[in-house]
Amino acid sequence: MNKIHSILHCLKNFPLFLFLTLPLCTIVAREYHCSPQDIVTLKRLLHGKLEAGDTLLLADGVYEHLGEVHFTGTGTRNHPIVWRAMHPGKAVISGKLTLKVYGEHLWMEGLCFRGAWPEKHEMISFQSQKGGPHAHDCRMTNCVVDECNNPAHGSRPGQGDEYWVGLRGTNNRIDHCYFGGKRVGGLVIQVWLDELNHLNNHAIDHNIFDERLPFGGNGAEIIRIGHSWSSQLESRTKVEDNLFFRCSGENEIISVKSCHNIVRRNLFYESRGGLVCRHGHYNVIESNTFIGHGLRGTAGIRIINQGHTVYDNYVKDVADFGLLVRMGVFERPTPTTDIRREPLTSYHRVENVNIARNVFLDCTLDLGSGRGDKFPRNVHMDNNLYGGKVPQLKISRADTLLLGFRWADNRWAFADGKSLEQVPYESVRTGFTSVSFPTELKRKEDERINDCLHDAGPSWYPAARNCLRYVDTHR
Repeated sequence: MNKIHSILHCLKNFPLFLFLTLPLCTIVAREYHCSPQDIVTLKRLLHGKLEAGDTLLLADGVYEHLGEVHFTGTGTRNHPIVWRAMHPGKAVISGKLTLKVYGEHLWMEGLCFRGAWPEKHEMISFQSQKGGPHAHDCRMTNCVVDECNNPAHGSRPGQGDEYWVGLRGTNNRIDHCYFGGKRVGGLVIQVWLDELNHLNNHAIDHNIFDERLPFGGNGAEIIRIGHSWSSQLESRTKVEDNLFFRCSGENEIISVKSCHNIVRRNLFYESRGGLVCRHGHYNVIESNTFIGHGLRGTAGIRIINQGHTVYDNYVKDVADFGLLVRMGVFERPTPTTDIRREPLTSYHRVENVNIARNVFLDCTLDLGSGRGDKFPRNVHMDNNLYGGKVPQLKISRADTLLLGFRWADNRWAFADGKSLEQVPYESVRTGFTSVSFPTELKRKEDERINDCLHDAGPSWYPAARNCLRYVDTHR
């Protein structure tokens, strides 16, 4: 009895906060190994047998025709479930593949998908099935997807429509990966929105998107965020610090089709297409760099719809346009809009857009192109620099169109000091001041390129290093 009283006395005087900080359970991390001869075990472990903190290591070799694979489980922020290659680049997944990733805090790291292709529409899908569980707080990092084209399909429109990655769920991240060699129709990454749960908060950052040859039709974007049907919903996806190297599948490299997304600090290098706010509103296009070297089809930023911020972008020597603010066919959709009469696939009026502190060099400023009678409204052009060899202003129906623009404190830096005087539009003339060509621009350009090259893609993959090396030596 005296012993019991002593124990109770000790507990009574034991600080409460120490009890509260003691772990309720201990996570025991386990490590599993699989080889190409252990496909059944590999698929069984991935399908919900791994627990928080566990790691599944792939031994070197070729893992062919895995078919349908489910990577699912429940990890935690500090103890994710990790599936990775023992030696990145030496464990290669190829052949028919439908990889379904769903659950919480799942990591794919150092995996090499080369010569694989989707059995159906998507090769890597962040959900179990249509309407089924999605992925949350999952990550695909330091991976490679290269030459993943169905050999039964050709490379022209109508001969195949395959997505490499379909992002669903919330708070997922794709980073430091390499994507190259896409020839069959379809996207590299599609961000899907659900009508009821559409706040994705995904991050797509520090990746290399290597050359995609011209496809000859629609449906060859590199990244698309949303669809026409979901364009009025918020996604809040971030696309940051990526390199788009010769991504020339079609005229939209990134197609933004939803609201409240951020696209910033990306480098578009010799890519025959543009960054397009195709549908949706309130997107931020910030600090991106476009280097076209005058190649046909290279472009900058195309603006449609409302509430966007276009800030601190650097567009140089692109052939199609540096900036295009398009005419609208319809007004912004509302809950009462009859989408049979005014389809969401159409072009809606540009309104309440701020375009500020951008640099446009040796490119066209195209205002008012496209069919439609809904002129841009309340577009602010402030503190931009427009310069180069010869100004290339393209302004359609200027008498009406320019009523929707406000110009303030912009700089005009062309060799011919009289070129601004010859602009026939008074509001444009008074909105610019002629200045000498800024000497610091090349340094600014180099800094932006260096920042992107410094930490993009997987360092272990030769094709990724070749991209970085080419840009570095041909800037």
